[in-house]
Amino acid sequence: MTLSIDRPDTLTAAAMQRAAAALENLTLEQLEDLAEGRGRLVFQAADRGARRRPQRCGPQHADGDVAAAVEAINALTTSAEVAEYLQANDRQLTMPVLREVARALGPTVSANAASKAQLKRNIIAGTAGFRQRSAAMSRGAWS
Repeated sequence: MTLSIDRPDTLTAAAMQRAAAALENLTLEQLEDLAEGRGRLVFQAADRGARRRPQRCGPQHADGDVAAAVEAINALTTSAEVAEYLQANDRQLTMPVLREVARALGPTVSANAASKAQLKRNIIAGTAGFRQRSAAMSRGAWS
């Protein structure tokens, strides 16, 4: 993936998405070791000659569609609003598009799902649901 990035925050976001994708491949034991400080992540630069990007076999999606969906979902404040948005746009948001949207939303959203319904639940839980849970905990709702 060749990025022409002028802003450091965009580069950081792209790197965080790659790191989140790498974490999804770890086993539960590896994640526990990493979380408890017994493991570490190591950066290894790829061979620059091997950076050819394979051709995509699946359908191509307009980046504007994915970007517009991500922007709309990020603007919503409740899980119900996100669910309504996904339902209202169900025809345009096919499984491959939803996977791209989930990846673009960042590390709190898992793009791994066997069904469209599960992917929608992941998007809901990882966006507004995540923000709602975080807000509840910061208000002391756990006590």
